[in-house]
Amino acid sequence: MSKVGTVLFHGSVGGMCLMSGLYIGCALAPSPRQMYEGPQLPKEQVGIIRSGCTPEGRLNIMILKVDGKEVPDVCADFSTLPGDHQLELSAEQAALNVVAPTMGTGGVLGAPLPGMSGTAQQVPQMVWRAPSPLLITCAVPAGSEVTVIGNRTTGSDWEAHCQ
Repeated sequence: MSKVGTVLFHGSVGGMCLMSGLYIGCALAPSPRQMYEGPQLPKEQVGIIRSGCTPEGRLNIMILKVDGKEVPDVCADFSTLPGDHQLELSAEQAALNVVAPTMGTGGVLGAPLPGMSGTAQQVPQMVWRAPSPLLITCAVPAGSEVTVIGNRTTGSDWEAHCQ
């Protein structure tokens, strides 16, 4: 799913992501997406790369490509053979704004109409987006997981690495 002006969320099972500006096919993923040819290998023989998709306020690091192959879900986890892997990344940061409830006609002094919620809503607002993708190399040991993390630096610059 793709939606303009929204923020990325990532859960431990693969997560759901909503993002602006990039095509994504997001869904709950029961296991990491296999990024190597052949049958699925035991977890002791592969490495897992986790995206840096985080809740609002933090820098969301999204994996666009693994070893030159485009990925359908930028917030997924990826299963790879051990070794060095080139990742193409993008990043954005959003913040939640609290929006007061709106009223229809008939409300008195700000009281909600019957059947209408008077609860404020949180609406994501994009505050920064990387101007161009970033390429990094990530060493992935067999039987291990690495997570892509990043930081904004000065101006429109940013950096990322695997840990």
